[in-house]
Amino acid sequence: MAGSQFTIMKAFISLILFLAMTSFAQAELTIISTEHRDADSFKRLSEYLTGKRSDGRYSVLRTLPESRDGFYISLKSESKETPASTDKVVLSFVRPGTQEIETRVFEQAKLSKKRILVGLTGEQWSQADSWPVAWKVEFFDADETLLDSVTSFLWSE
Repeated sequence: MAGSQFTIMKAFISLILFLAMTSFAQAELTIISTEHRDADSFKRLSEYLTGKRSDGRYSVLRTLPESRDGFYISLKSESKETPASTDKVVLSFVRPGTQEIETRVFEQAKLSKKRILVGLTGEQWSQADSWPVAWKVEFFDADETLLDSVTSFLWSE
């Protein structure tokens, strides 16, 4: 009897350790900042010299790609695996004054850098005081497997 209890306890502890290690392995993304940025903050010297847009050390996703003004979530991946494996990014958010969740999907979001900017851009988000009430960013691979996600504090509320 004591041997079977020991075996069950050993299996239970192994399961707990496995689940703990799995959760640590998935926590690759860190929120660096959330802030409003205007178009001028993206200008690099190379843009002035060549006229070509440059996003510097970031992979940038924008709800309106031609617009740079907006609210940005700045993320850093601990490894290149998550950005390299990402095929789709889903941004969910709640606008001020509503409780409705809106979603924007970035299909074929090939991310090549460990630093990622996800931006709500366009006329409504161009003002410095235009911030979503809550937000969530999810990263999926080509098989629709969730690689990682990050949320604002209020998202869980």
